Amino acid sequence: MKAAIYKGPGVIEIEDIEAPKMKKDEYLVKVVYSGLCGTDVKTYKQGHRYFEPPCILGHEFSGVIVDAGEDVDKSLIQKKITCAPYVSCNNCSECRKGLYELCNCKDGISSGTFTEYITIPKNVAEKGMVVVNNDCNMSELSLSEPVACVLNSVRKLDFKPGSNVLIMGAGSMGLIHAEIFTKFGANKVLVTDFNEQRLKVAQQLGAAVANPKKTAIKEWIKEQTSGEGLDYIVVAIGAPAAVEEAFNYADNGTIINIFGGLANGSRINIDPNIIHYNEVKLIGSFGFAPNDFKMAARLLQSQRITLGKIITDHIEIDSIKKAFELSLQQETIKAVISF
Repeated sequence: MKAAIYKGPGVIEIEDIEAPKMKKDEYLVKVVYSGLCGTDVKTYKQGHRYFEPPCILGHEFSGVIVDAGEDVDKSLIQKKITCAPYVSCNNCSECRKGLYELCNCKDGISSGTFTEYITIPKNVAEKGMVVVNNDCNMSELSLSEPVACVLNSVRKLDFKPGSNVLIMGAGSMGLIHAEIFTKFGANKVLVTDFNEQRLKVAQQLGAAVANPKKTAIKEWIKEQTSGEGLDYIVVAIGAPAAVEEAFNYADNGTIINIFGGLANGSRINIDPNIIHYNEVKLIGSFGFAPNDFKMAARLLQSQRITLGKIITDHIEIDSIKKAFELSLQQETIKAVISF
């Protein structure tokens, strides 16, 4: 079978490798689509401590069950599915606190998903697999995992309909935030970015947009919210300066979420009086809980959430290097690899 093998920064090659041998407690799945995520792009650019080359990257996917072991449900053969790349144990100290995304004993799918076939163990399937209708949009379904991460963010913010939200950064994750906040009943969704192409997409999703190079953002926020200010700010940029900047836009009681991952050793400088006297809250969100993933798949299957404007490129597995290069050059918003 074909697989995209990551061999180190800047090097990814298509190879024919042996298909996985399915165990009696596993499903064999043919991957149909696999999303190219920011972590994949970072790994390709500079390496990653969790991905030792040579290895197969990828974890956002949709597929079809083509075989099933004797200890799993054979009636699911030929069913279309997606599955969480990892599942929590539901028993460790973090899980008992409801922090499933920080579980100490996660289990996951057998391989990265930039390959034709993977296996899914029974315990992962029971907790994380979602079977969908035959008419489901499999391209969009492959992005259940990033949608789940955004649902976790929205949940951690304790979002309430009728609120005003600023999203800093119009990459794929910022745009998924815009889609969800709009569909979930935000009063005003504001998006800032330097990239005009991405701002145009945010506008198509129903957001008001501004380029900080061209607009005085603080005054713009006041104008857009009719002086009410912001209830929530999502920093979907992995830069400490962006987090510091968010405090300039916060109003009394605003909740700021650090969504974009920062480099190890990053530091931010903020005035603690803003937190104390203005009761501004700074939180972070990472990953997703099991219910976030299932909700994401259901929202995508029902088309209550649509990602057609965010997925800008469908690229065949043989040209996966092109997908990485386009993503590095920010010429694409979200690329999905097809098989």
